[in-house]
Amino acid sequence: MAVATKAIDFYKQFGEALNELVNMKGFKVEDKKPAGRPSRYLPNQREYRLQLVNPERDTKDELIAFLETELRNTNGISNVVFNDISPNSSKFSSYSFIRKDDNIEYSIDAVIARGANRGEKFEIRTVRNLKEYFKTRQDAEFAKLVDQMNKSYPPFADVEIENVMQRTGSTLKEGVPIERLGEIIGDIILEDTTRYKWFVSLKDINGITFSAYSGAASIFNAQGVLQPDSKGADFLKAFGVDLDLVQRGFDVRKSGAEGDVPKKGLPLKTFNSRNLVPIFERAWGMNYFYVKRERQGFTVFWLDRPKLNKLTGNINVTEIRYPGKSSKQITIKCNNKYMDYTIEIRNSKGGEYPNDIKFKNVKKELP
Repeated sequence: MAVATKAIDFYKQFGEALNELVNMKGFKVEDKKPAGRPSRYLPNQREYRLQLVNPERDTKDELIAFLETELRNTNGISNVVFNDISPNSSKFSSYSFIRKDDNIEYSIDAVIARGANRGEKFEIRTVRNLKEYFKTRQDAEFAKLVDQMNKSYPPFADVEIENVMQRTGSTLKEGVPIERLGEIIGDIILEDTTRYKWFVSLKDINGITFSAYSGAASIFNAQGVLQPDSKGADFLKAFGVDLDLVQRGFDVRKSGAEGDVPKKGLPLKTFNSRNLVPIFERAWGMNYFYVKRERQGFTVFWLDRPKLNKLTGNINVTEIRYPGKSSKQITIKCNNKYMDYTIEIRNSKGGEYPNDIKFKNVKKELP
């Protein structure tokens, strides 16, 4: 117990010192996790997320150069490694190192999380412009957007918006009822005068990824053997994916030969469109505004149960691309009357076996 308390005290104090250090280059330690958090991937490692103080002024490159010098020249810090992709992130770089304190070695990963990407900058600008619009009512573009929202969901037309903010916090959907997933999916929160929160999922003009899905990392074990009863394999089977062909693709990649690889007799589930409904319901969620910038204006709809039924019903799989010598990605293409969907099962950290599932969509007809 004393050791655990000592570690907690260390992580808190180190977080304060790290925050003071990175503040010099326009960054801060994540407000909600000032003492960091346990790594989800590496046992005994502590992860600290570093975020821009001003997301519109990206000083990431300055911070990387600054930490390279500071960490390597600080007593008590050793094994400094810069990671192009952090072991704790699918897209952000980090510095990993050992910090020694009272003869105890602590493994640290400082993830440089913001650098705002193009989508985040669009989100920031939209929040700012919406705030200004609800104060002045003078922006023609946003007047039209709000009018679309009013028509999409008439109860929204009856309220007065008092505050606009970016949503922060967890993006994990597991355990959250479908009816409340808008609170997780929404990028922007509009708060009315009764303090009721309206959630908006915002997509830029090229933003076709609309959801992530868990379970990919369970498909293979560390030896590259497909686990047919895993959560990830169940996901593949729902789409009619042949697990034998998935295993074969990775076996070919490992051996470098295209020769006959015997089938393992892995289970093949008969495709049934109804099995996809719960998957796509969790991917989409409900009770939020879907807003996507187009070349002219916005596509807007309120995602309620009738809309969700249209988006998730009668989906047919049109193509499955398996891994092989030139690709380690599994790609599933499917569609219904309203959307063309692409599901990509891949490794987002540059590794061999899948750890990530992304849903992409292209509108065919407004639901």
